[in-house]
Amino acid sequence: MEREIREKLIELARKKTPWTYSQLNEQLLLGLNFKNGYDRELIGEFLGDISIYEYEKGRPLLSSLIIHKSNDREQGNGFYKLCSKIYGKEWEELKADKDFELERMKECYSFWKDNENYKKFKNDY
Repeated sequence: MEREIREKLIELARKKTPWTYSQLNEQLLLGLNFKNGYDRELIGEFLGDISIYEYEKGRPLLSSLIIHKSNDREQGNGFYKLCSKIYGKEWEELKADKDFELERMKECYSFWKDNENYKKFKNDY
């Protein structure tokens, strides 16, 4: 399942298009119910695992492209908690910096739009 999610995230990065958790769930037929805490944790684990893998390979955090459906249209707290571990800053501080989330998204767009990067790394999972 993570492989399918990663492939979709790369496609979204190439199109410079973020998606909501619900869109990801519905389009990939993941069958998750986000009213259920276990399912919310599960999608967080999938996205976190993918981003940790990408980070360890020196690539941008693909999970930055998945945002909340609500008016804030920002990443979930789990994204910021993951970034806290990676970047060594408090997650609340990262979340308060609106440029932080946009920069992570732009990094994905730039990296995956590059055809050489795409060809070289699209199947690296």
